[in-house]
Amino acid sequence: PPSPQDVIEPVLVLLLAWALGAVIRDVGTAQFIARSLQAGLPAWCLPSLISTISYAISFAVGSSFGTMGIVFPLVGPLALSVGGGDPTYIMQCFGATMGGALFGNVCSPISDTTILTSLATRVPLATHVRTLFPYAGLVGIVSLIFGDLACGLGVPSGVALGMCTLALALAQWILSRTGKRVEQNVEVPPATGAAEA
Repeated sequence: PPSPQDVIEPVLVLLLAWALGAVIRDVGTAQFIARSLQAGLPAWCLPSLISTISYAISFAVGSSFGTMGIVFPLVGPLALSVGGGDPTYIMQCFGATMGGALFGNVCSPISDTTILTSLATRVPLATHVRTLFPYAGLVGIVSLIFGDLACGLGVPSGVALGMCTLALALAQWILSRTGKRVEQNVEVPPATGAAEA
């Protein structure tokens, strides 16, 4: 069972993210950014910009919920203002936030899932992050170009999803033809504790 420390840390991250979101809302940061960017920011680049910012924040804090708590209060008014109230555009911006927030949750070295996976598989944390990051980075770049940027340019969401799928399938095919296969067997030490009883 998880210890109290394992539960307290994610709860504190969420509480701090909600507190930051409340402060952002109370001081009118979202409205200020929306007014500042409305004239100079083209609508087609906002979903990819949101996704890139969410990638960076989620990698830095290691929490998808924490990232959403920080970014969502900013994205709503900004997408409403820049997109002229188009509900499809607002959904694309929210989707960019959620997709970008998951990036760091997968590969950040301070993410709880990354740490638990490293512990469960008995792989050093640095090795786990180093081997996982290229895959997460590839998916992040493909999603950014063929998903967020394409949707911002007016490509329907279903078509953008198909483009992402084809791009990743092509990348997998190329890597399977050019990559070097690892034939090394790794010995895993026997389980300890309750499994031995």
